[in-house]
Amino acid sequence: MDPLKPPGDEPEVFLLTVDAGGGHRAAANALLAAREEMGCPWRFRVANLQEVLAPLDVVKRATGISLEDGYNLLLRRRWTSLLGPLLRLLHLGIAMRRRALVAAFARHFEVRPPAAVLSVVPNFNGVVRDAVRQACPGVPVLVMLTDFADLPPGFWIEPGLDRVIVATDRAFDQARAIGLADDRIARVSGMVLHPKFHAASKAGLRSRVRQELGLRPDDFAVLVLFGGKGSPEMEPLARALVERSSRWHVMALCGDNPALLARLGPLSADAGGRLHAFGFTNRVADYMAAADVLVTKPGPGSLAEAFSARLPVVVTRNRHTIPQERFNTDFVAERGLGYVVGHRREIPEVVARLAESAEERNRVRGNLSAVPENRAVYEVIEIIGDAAGKG
Repeated sequence: MDPLKPPGDEPEVFLLTVDAGGGHRAAANALLAAREEMGCPWRFRVANLQEVLAPLDVVKRATGISLEDGYNLLLRRRWTSLLGPLLRLLHLGIAMRRRALVAAFARHFEVRPPAAVLSVVPNFNGVVRDAVRQACPGVPVLVMLTDFADLPPGFWIEPGLDRVIVATDRAFDQARAIGLADDRIARVSGMVLHPKFHAASKAGLRSRVRQELGLRPDDFAVLVLFGGKGSPEMEPLARALVERSSRWHVMALCGDNPALLARLGPLSADAGGRLHAFGFTNRVADYMAAADVLVTKPGPGSLAEAFSARLPVVVTRNRHTIPQERFNTDFVAERGLGYVVGHRREIPEVVARLAESAEERNRVRGNLSAVPENRAVYEVIEIIGDAAGKG
């Protein structure tokens, strides 16, 4: 059944997402696909935070730019050092308009009361909790973190939630610290991945994709992926990587950033077929299977996909790192799942260390092999079904 069709007799789970960055929508799409695959006797009703709160978006009324679009603009322009101060302003605005925000959500729940509410959105979960209590008391409120850890206060985890779904021990401890009982905290086996990532381990995929790209068996493949919106630094980074070694192939996934893709065109032409630039694609799992290392920002989605593919990573941590992603760099470094650098200029030499040393590759891959198998998307669907009374 199409999750956007009018409801039938199936219980509905209200799924709140947002298109600020790509991770929240990716998590929602993964859950939609897994629910369909598992044939669950309930359905999702997907709602976008921006649409629910559109009448209250004073930023859009004043500037013509929505909160979503403003956030994505900051990512594209790499103005991410502004996100910390802007987050504090957002929390102040939520506190000042809390009554109106609760009322806006309550109207949605009153029109079609759901069997359960699941949020994959940060910052507004206290508002969602209060709106559900007001409009449909007794309906469980679940929050699934799409980050490896919380960024308290008031980011993901709030007191009084019925269930919080987390992917790391750090987030579990943070939920405990805020006062949630252990039976209200679900520690799943990893970040939610789209079911297609579980299919990406099928035999022969790596060799087929590498052949499609013109890679020889001994060529070293570097995948560059800086989130769903790309990043300006990908252009000089791709240039440095193709210049570092004539045996390296670079796959640059530009995401929803056509200007970046256009700028990589001339560089691709000059690289003798060793730079493969792509726009927005649904083949990330394929390119990860073909790669020998992933160079990325420390976003939770890309890292979780790499860990599932047993792919070493290189990430940066500096003043441009988004506040909620800083913990992810510690996660990589402490577990030896790749490398953390302070500036993109360091990346080619770090990649060379991996490319030129079989011992180093085996060390990192050994650490990756110790990461538990990620079945989180299916585990979360079962948790939702239990909450909706249809487990």
